Amino acid sequence: MSRVLVIFDTKFGATREIAEAIGSALCGVGLPADVEAVSADPDITKYSAVVLGAPVFCGKVEQPLCDWVHANRDALAELPTAVFVVGASARDDTPETRAALDSAMEQALCDVPNLGAGLPRGRFAGRIDANKLPAPTRFMMRMAKLPVGDWVDLDRVHAWAIGIASRLV
Repeated sequence: MSRVLVIFDTKFGATREIAEAIGSALCGVGLPADVEAVSADPDITKYSAVVLGAPVFCGKVEQPLCDWVHANRDALAELPTAVFVVGASARDDTPETRAALDSAMEQALCDVPNLGAGLPRGRFAGRIDANKLPAPTRFMMRMAKLPVGDWVDLDRVHAWAIGIASRLV
């Protein structure tokens, strides 16, 4: 039976929440899925498809995800792979925001050719919880007058996951 690995990196938890919602939606349509943090270094050989999730901070993806992708690039090249990114900027669905998130998504693919090709990519809004940010980051956000809030839309995440489910098997 097909089994999907939903693997993610996270810094403050929004990407984890979204990854878990994707795993739940896939299971809900009969596609078994395991949700794992990239730090767990899951064995990709047990899976028939992968959903790769990356948080975006200041337009960039964290290095651990790229390291995992590079370490598993040969196996990933053989598997259907869907990709999603999570960033607070996704709350504004504008062409500029989509372009910036797509650029970050390309970074998440870590120069692995055809990774994520043929499957719709997900762009999801995250959250900024000032209480979880280091003091220098809070200060910079205040100075730049950047918004704080929770923009996670789990209905949108669920719809995307169901939309890709049939294409992962």
